[in-house]
Amino acid sequence: MSHAHRTRGFTLVELLVVIGIIALLISILLPSLNRARETANRVKCGSNMRQVGQAMLLYANENHGRFPRTIYQPNVAPNVTNQGFASQNPFLGNPCGNNNMGAAMFLLIRTQDITPEVFVCPSGNAEKDTYGNLPNTSAQKRSNFSDIKKNLSYSMANPYPSTVAVNNGYKWNSTLGAEFALMADMNPGKQNGYDVTKPKVNSSTRDMQVANSTNHQQQGENVLYGDGHVDFVQNPFCGTKRDNIYTQSGSTDGSNPTSMIYKDGPKWEGDSVLLPCL
Repeated sequence: MSHAHRTRGFTLVELLVVIGIIALLISILLPSLNRARETANRVKCGSNMRQVGQAMLLYANENHGRFPRTIYQPNVAPNVTNQGFASQNPFLGNPCGNNNMGAAMFLLIRTQDITPEVFVCPSGNAEKDTYGNLPNTSAQKRSNFSDIKKNLSYSMANPYPSTVAVNNGYKWNSTLGAEFALMADMNPGKQNGYDVTKPKVNSSTRDMQVANSTNHQQQGENVLYGDGHVDFVQNPFCGTKRDNIYTQSGSTDGSNPTSMIYKDGPKWEGDSVLLPCL
């Protein structure tokens, strides 16, 4: 007489043990995977900035050494809106308004061989500008980003200096020094726990993190310098004379590298004030 064999299944305890082991392995491996992803994103972000730097130098070569900017009015606050984004010419009739930061950067997309993706950091939340997904629309038919906050991950040195800054030697051209910060990951400003005015030049690494860009988990920012090289730095005191690249200088000679002002223009020739900010 034959006997049926009973198949033995897993007990509840055994299943819980297996699930626990899997959860433990995930908890161990996930941070490593996140670090690897962030490292790759930093490299891609740095590559983006190098492309922007090359485009700026090409633009300067074609425009008597001058870096890109649209209509400039001295002693007027920078315009950080998407004003004029649907206009075909940023200079005809001044559709973008005076001192427009986004339009200055968008000139590189209009005139050089770079795309909107180059202005998006893979570690951030921005998305490339699709020009409204409209048919037959190209960069040559637009003068600004569709949405500054949505389509831009980076901040650029203010190309619209005050008369004081010009008198102190500030020039928006290819003669800027190798230590001058032309661009970096987006200026975090003062919001949601960030404060670019809080740290001092000798603050601890932990205290510096409140002034680092939101793009890279507060660990630092990629910075494009005047000679075209890009470095990942761990705090914003990385410009000329250890200038805080996200704030206006506290002096007209660089002796005080930071101040409480972070939405304005430079004060001296080595003063980087990167805009827009969050």
